[in-house]
Amino acid sequence: MNLRYMFKELYYQRRRAMIAAFGLSIGIALLIILNALSIAYREAAQIPLKEIGADITVQRAGDVPEELTGAVFPCSAVTLRNEEVKKIGNLPGLKGMGKALLLWVFDADRAWIVLGIEGENSIGPAVLKYSIADGRFLENGKAEALVEVAYARQFGIKLGDTIAISSHEFPVVGLVDASRATKIAVANVYLPLKEAESLAVASKQLQSVSPYAPDDVNLLFIKADQDKISSIASSMKTILGDKAAVATPDSFLKLLGSLFALSDKFTMVASIIAIIVAILIAFKTMAGNIAERAKEIGVLKAVGWTNRNVVFQLMGESVVQCFLAGVLGLFAAIVVSYGLSFMSVSIPIPWEMSPTPHFLPGGGDQIFKTLRLPVTVPWSLAIFAILLSVIIGGMTGGLLGRHIARIKPSEVLRHD
Repeated sequence: MNLRYMFKELYYQRRRAMIAAFGLSIGIALLIILNALSIAYREAAQIPLKEIGADITVQRAGDVPEELTGAVFPCSAVTLRNEEVKKIGNLPGLKGMGKALLLWVFDADRAWIVLGIEGENSIGPAVLKYSIADGRFLENGKAEALVEVAYARQFGIKLGDTIAISSHEFPVVGLVDASRATKIAVANVYLPLKEAESLAVASKQLQSVSPYAPDDVNLLFIKADQDKISSIASSMKTILGDKAAVATPDSFLKLLGSLFALSDKFTMVASIIAIIVAILIAFKTMAGNIAERAKEIGVLKAVGWTNRNVVFQLMGESVVQCFLAGVLGLFAAIVVSYGLSFMSVSIPIPWEMSPTPHFLPGGGDQIFKTLRLPVTVPWSLAIFAILLSVIIGGMTGGLLGRHIARIKPSEVLRHD
C-alpha cells in the first residue's frame, strides 16, 4: 500500500471523499442517537427506584377494607408474612432488602397516611433523611414522628408538637419535604417501623381484612445484581402468589408508553436499518468513485501493480474515508444528544405504589416523576461506532477493489 499516493489521492479528490464520508456519517449518527436514546430511557426508568435505594419494590394486592375506621391497609399493599420475607431474602443475586409498613389511619377528626420505616437502612424510605426541611431524622427506639411539610402546613402542625394517631401519641421531631424525595410510598407521617407495627397489630379492622403479626410488613425494597433483576422478580411472584405486585425498571419503561419507550427489539431493528443504510450509502458512493478511476487503475496495472496492490490501495482509501465518516457521525450524534438531554420526561408512578384514599383531596390524581432525559453517548457506543465505520470501509473497499482489480489494462487503454 502506497500511503503517500493514498493521501494525495484523497486530497486531490477531497470533495468526492467528503461527500462519501458525509453520506456514511448520517447512518452512523442515526445509529448512535437511537442507541443513546434507548440507554437514556432505560436509565430514566431506573431513577424512581434508585431514588429510594432499590432496584425492585414488592407488595401484594388484597381486599378493600369493609370500613374505613382506624388503621387499615390500602388495598394495594396488604400483609407480607415474615416467613415469605425470609424466603425472598435468601434468593440468589439479592444484595440487600429494606422493609416498610404503609397504613391508612382514619381517626374521628383526621385521616393520616402513615409509613413505618427502618431508620438505619440505606435501602428504602430512610433516604428521606436527606430531605429533612426542619428538625432531625428519626432515632432508633424512640416513639416519634416526621411530618410531611405540606401536610404540616395544611393542618398547622409545627416542630415540637405532639400528634395523636389512633390513640398513640408521637412528638414531631422533624418536617420532611417529600416533594424533593422519591414519589414511591409517599406518606403524611413517617414513624419508626416498630411503632407502625403496633398500630397495625392493635387494629381489629385491619386484622379482619388481612391478618397481621409483628415483624410482618407490606412493602419491600430490594437491591439486586442488575443481571438478576428479572429472575428475582419472577421468583418473588412464585413465593407471594398471583396478587404480588413486583415493580422493576422495566415496569417503569413500559409506563412511558410506546411513543417514548424504545424497546430492545425496536432499537435493534432500527440499528440494523441504520447500519444497512450506512453500508449502502458507502457502497454506492465508493462504487461510483472507483468506476471513474478505471483508467487510472488500468495504468497502475500496466506499470506493474498486482491485483493485490490495487485491492489494498483501494481498501486503505475506503477505510480512511469511513473512519472520517465515523468521527463526523460521532460528533453530530454528540451534538444532537446534548440537545436532547434538555428534554424532560414525566414517568407516571402507579397509584398502587403510592396509594392515597380517592375521597381525599388529590387522592385520584396521577403522580409523575419529572426529570431531564439523561441522554449521553457512552464511550463503549462511541468506540463501537468508529470500529463499525472502519469495518464498513474495509469490507466495501475490499469487495469493490477485488472487482475492479480484475480489469485488464488493454481494456481501458486501447482507445487512448
